[in-house]
Amino acid sequence: MFTTVTMMYTQRAQGDRHVWDVTPETRQYAVLCMWLGQFSFLICGGCTKVSILFFYRRLVEGTYSKRWTWLVWVAISFTIAYTIAFCIMLLVNCSPTEAYWRAFDIQYALSNSYTCLDTSAINAITGVCAAVSDVYAVALPCIITWHYAIPKRQKIALNVIFSLGFIVVIASCIRTYWLISKLITSLRNTMENNADSPSKTPAIRKT
Repeated sequence: MFTTVTMMYTQRAQGDRHVWDVTPETRQYAVLCMWLGQFSFLICGGCTKVSILFFYRRLVEGTYSKRWTWLVWVAISFTIAYTIAFCIMLLVNCSPTEAYWRAFDIQYALSNSYTCLDTSAINAITGVCAAVSDVYAVALPCIITWHYAIPKRQKIALNVIFSLGFIVVIASCIRTYWLISKLITSLRNTMENNADSPSKTPAIRKT
């Protein structure tokens, strides 16, 4: 899904060029591809984590206490919940929804009224949720397999393999740090703008 959107972005929206080289006619299509890319990232990432967690559920089924099974189900529920929640946020981020990408068409922007939320806070919360889900998706199998009645050498080898997932965790933490930094910058700019003009609405931009 994400690969398809990337191909569309590259082939039809001049995604293989520098942003300054993108023609005005293709900008709204490029932003549409970016919007679909965010959907793809959420859905593909959520489905991947859920499939891994279902594998863990099968791993502990009949071998561990119900507490472990419930922990896996809580992780699955959390992943599904935040994936659905942020997909909905993408849909309602702008009113109307199409303004998310059509606002980059000058004719549309000048002849229509629309409202969009500032996505800095939403992106930061998404990053935190993704980082948390990455941590437990890696930590759970390490904890589970450590209690397996297998030779110590095999146990260490399994944990080393599962620990490779921490590379993803590190990448997710760096991404979250960057998103939070953007949020802080956005809030600082908002406070400075409100100090100059108290009548401005901090979380909404309206055209």
